[in-house]
Order: sequence, then C-alpha cells, then structure tokens
Amino acid sequence: MNRHPWLALLFLLLFCAARYAYAAATGQSIWVPMQEPGLVGKRTVQLEATVYKPDGAGPFPIVIFNHGSSGGPIPATYTEKAAAFGTYLVSKGIVLIVPMRRGRGQSEGINREEPSACNVESARQGIHYASEAVAAVYDYLRRQPWASMNNIVLAGHSRGGMLASMYAANHPGSAVGVINFSGGWKSDNCGGEDLNAILFSEAGAGAKVPNLFLYAHGDGFYSDESVRKYAEAFEHAGGNVRFMLYAVDQIDGHLLFHRAMRTWESEVDRFLTGLVLVIKTP
Repeated sequence: MNRHPWLALLFLLLFCAARYAYAAATGQSIWVPMQEPGLVGKRTVQLEATVYKPDGAGPFPIVIFNHGSSGGPIPATYTEKAAAFGTYLVSKGIVLIVPMRRGRGQSEGINREEPSACNVESARQGIHYASEAVAAVYDYLRRQPWASMNNIVLAGHSRGGMLASMYAANHPGSAVGVINFSGGWKSDNCGGEDLNAILFSEAGAGAKVPNLFLYAHGDGFYSDESVRKYAEAFEHAGGNVRFMLYAVDQIDGHLLFHRAMRTWESEVDRFLTGLVLVIKTP
C-alpha cells in the first residue's frame, strides 16, 4: 500500500487545474473576514475562498467544502478550488463555497492546526482552531441575500471531512447534512491510539443530522479496517451514517474525491435529494 500519496495528489491537483480550467473560471474568488485575538483586542484576517453560484437571486442551498491538510510536496500556499464539484453542484442549483483556512492558500493568519503530538487532545485543539475559520464562513454567508442558511451541507476531504463531521456535531443547527470524503485528522501511523475513531465517536455522539462517509480501498493514510471502524464508532455513539467503501483502480484510495467523481456522484445525488437540497435537474 502506498503510504505517501502526496506526490500523486500534487500531480492530480495540477492536472485538474488544467482539465477543468473552464469550470474553475466560473468560480468567483472572494475574501472572508475573520476575527481573531490580536496583541490588543481583536484583529481581522482575510480568508481566501472560491464561490460557485447558480444564476439568479436565490436564496440557494449551500455546500461548504473543507480542504485537507498540506504536506509532502503540496505547498501550504496551494489553493483548493474543487472546480469539478462546483460545476456539479451549480448544475443542481446549489452554491459551493471552498474556504482556505488560516495560513493556507492565500489566506492570512497562521496555520496552528498541527500540534506535533499524535494524541487526541492535540487533535481536538487543531479541530477547534480550524473550526474558527468555518464559523467565519457562516458569518459571511449570513450577510449574503442569496444564501439559504437553513439549507447548508458541510463537506470536506481528508482532514476537512473530519472537520465537517465535528463542526456539525458541535454546532447543532449549522447544517442539514455532512459529506465526509476520506476523512481523518491523522494517519494510521500517528501514535498508538486510534484518535480518528475516538474523534468520530465524539462526532457521532453529538450528531443531529445524517452523515455520508465515502472512502475507498487502498487509502494511503488509513487501512480498510480503520475506515470501517470510523463509521462504526460514529454510528455506535448515536450518529446516523451511511458508509461506502469503494474500489478504485490504479489510484491511491485517498484520491477518491479528486479523481473518482463518477464513482461517488450517484451516492451524493441520493444524499442531497434525500435532504431536499437539489432544486434543479441538469
């Protein structure tokens, strides 16, 4: 099993930027203001984000997509666009917003999601820090006349998938559903405790909305046994989850979101339709 998929992921991201150049051009780059503690009182930092919005005044349902971590050859300055996902959602009358958290992409601030210790408490601290950026996105959306605040789905890939589940659980009423693509805060190789399973259990205990967990065999960060355990931990704690473990050929399973959209598209269709979120048929 390839435990270092970052080189393949970097190539893939560069390929997608070219392959979906037309789709990416439909996205609007924006700045999301965020308040954080300064030397004296509060200070404002600006978060980079990309918005894909259908034509018209709305209000539209929204998906907030949370990116994963940086590492390996992927620079912290790389901006996730999720252009193909944006095109897919816009075709259904849904807005996609893809924020970059502090210290990532062109966003201001410092990335403090990475405490060095491989333990649950360090991961909780990182999730709390990342959640502050998600809260800023909600503040931004509340000011937009096109935003239907009662129809928001939280989604994310890798670390962003875990963040989506945890944020929805810790902020009841913030979302009507969660889509977790290959989610986890740390890899299987990080420490002796299965911190991802522990965190997903905590998310399941607080979950009030359905979650869709989408993983693939051969993930370079988590074994098949581990990802099954994540879904089981979430469900046993009281969460409502649908778990899918796909077979994907010739790619690392962690690339499911970016490289195998046709594999998971129908499942996401069903999930969004079940939430009464799809308002237009392509």
